Amino acid sequence: MINYFLLAYQGFGYFSEKFDKKKYPNTTLRIIDNGNQKIEGYEIYKTKNNIGCAGGWNLICYIGFEYLGLEKIIIGQEDTIVEEKEMEELLKKCNENTVATLIKPHFEFSTFALHKKTFIKIGMFDENCIDGYCEDADYKQRCYLNEIKIENLNKPVERNIGISRKINKRIYDTIAQNRIYIKQKWGTSINKDDLSFRDEQPPYEFKHPFNKNNLDTSFIPITDRMKIIHDLKNNMIPSQNEIAKLLINPQGIKK
Repeated sequence: MINYFLLAYQGFGYFSEKFDKKKYPNTTLRIIDNGNQKIEGYEIYKTKNNIGCAGGWNLICYIGFEYLGLEKIIIGQEDTIVEEKEMEELLKKCNENTVATLIKPHFEFSTFALHKKTFIKIGMFDENCIDGYCEDADYKQRCYLNEIKIENLNKPVERNIGISRKINKRIYDTIAQNRIYIKQKWGTSINKDDLSFRDEQPPYEFKHPFNKNNLDTSFIPITDRMKIIHDLKNNMIPSQNEIAKLLINPQGIKK
């Protein structure tokens, strides 16, 4: 059985139009809704507030790996439709040393397969990236530094229609802010491909976060910025709060 987790926020209407359940007989779809959307007919986990893409991915990993005890999961999003046979390919490629992705650079993480041991080794996605964008670049850098391969199925970038870029009028301000943070954390891109270099893609120059040799690559700072964005009062990363609520309060899980 394929365990497919969809992070939803602004475009479930598009997904529901394109996703034909009959074509996914071997797939269990679970939806994590970050945007308080009206979604019916699916197993759904709703977050109280928007915890961003990184927070949503962390929540998915906790549900999949810790709560459900799965070894491998597929993580996708509303604006990328993946076929069941493609998910089978992703799971076949995925192991503790390989993150398998659908689309070729730079949108690999639009849909990807992740192994539990990889998540344990690399650590959580960095929730200091606001909303969406750059959390994947940060994770790719940490994979590179830990010799975790990222292999894609070479599907075209057009498979991701970019709903957030179309709906969110301030998305490019968000991207700019996230890139400032990534540059502080990892330095400048040293990618030898010109397009990747100009898009500020990994690998980056620092081998340790913030160029501090005493910090492990999985280190994620709980910054004032994160506290403000997530209204943190106890220095806990928000996705951990979310998963605790879901597990303690069964009413938080809607099917």
